[in-house]
Amino acid sequence: MGVGPRGGRWPAAGVRVRFRARCHDDAVDPTPGRTRPEVAVVGTANLDHTVGVARLPRPGGRVVSEILATAVGGKGVNQAVAAARQGRRVALIACVGDDPAGADVRAVLAAESTLDARGVATVGLPTGTAFVTVGADSANTVVSTPGANGACTADHVHRHGDAIASARVVLVQLGIPPEAVQAALDIARSVDTIVVLDPAPADEVTDDLLRGVAVCTPNETELERLTGIAPDDPEGVARATAALRARGCGAVVATLGAQGAYVLGPAGPGRFVAPVPVAVVDPTGAGDAFAGVLAAGLAVGTPLDDAVGLAVVAGALATRRVGAVAALPTAAEIDAVARNR
Repeated sequence: MGVGPRGGRWPAAGVRVRFRARCHDDAVDPTPGRTRPEVAVVGTANLDHTVGVARLPRPGGRVVSEILATAVGGKGVNQAVAAARQGRRVALIACVGDDPAGADVRAVLAAESTLDARGVATVGLPTGTAFVTVGADSANTVVSTPGANGACTADHVHRHGDAIASARVVLVQLGIPPEAVQAALDIARSVDTIVVLDPAPADEVTDDLLRGVAVCTPNETELERLTGIAPDDPEGVARATAALRARGCGAVVATLGAQGAYVLGPAGPGRFVAPVPVAVVDPTGAGDAFAGVLAAGLAVGTPLDDAVGLAVVAGALATRRVGAVAALPTAAEIDAVARNR
């Protein structure tokens, strides 16, 4: 076991995370008929429009796509579904619009038997929308409009603070108002719940925010944005992750796409985790699969390194088909690959 942030400790294999008895000893929530979540996710819900092109367009350029897919997505939704498909009890706190897209989001959430969507509010704004372009080399770009995600305020988070306080892990991103993210971290910090931060968009990450985070999971672009150090080679990755950890978070897990991942725990040197070779169709949602499975593993006491190993498998498997939610793997699919690694 290694020392975690705020004096907590990373759990040994097979040991459940129990920070406070009043929050974690019992699976039954005080609210009648409601079970306590193991993972709480606070984040975005979108409708994604994905087009496939031979190459990504350059400024002023024009390309034609013959592939168009529309599906439910958003980091909050993707990560919550990814964790739920590992058999974990998950609560999602988010906002959708009173429109067909919002109804689509709710239908997807309802299909996951262990996902509690009572923290998803319907508001008088359009459901968030993302426009994804995927090139033949699997590179992608994303342009999003927040819409209803902007209504996920600190007040909304506090209204569902019991889910965060009861969970063993809270997973947050930055596509919602910063004060809502801070509210989630404040609640989690008050009961020593493990906080996993997906730092996207990276421009909104502050040192004060990082000091409340147990595990930060940047991709290569975000890692460079957060540290000013290009992770172009192993030395660059090691230097950048060390610089990010020095800003205040407990551990850094950098996702490196086809290169796997790099884990820098609360103490000691970092290590690379080998990638899983797959035929990539659409990388959209791979990082969310990684984050959701990582949170699910930590919620049941899986050591950080082992949880990252499963998350790498999940991220790879999530690239095999177009769309995010549809591609998120189950625990059985991940286990089948992990056993052969």
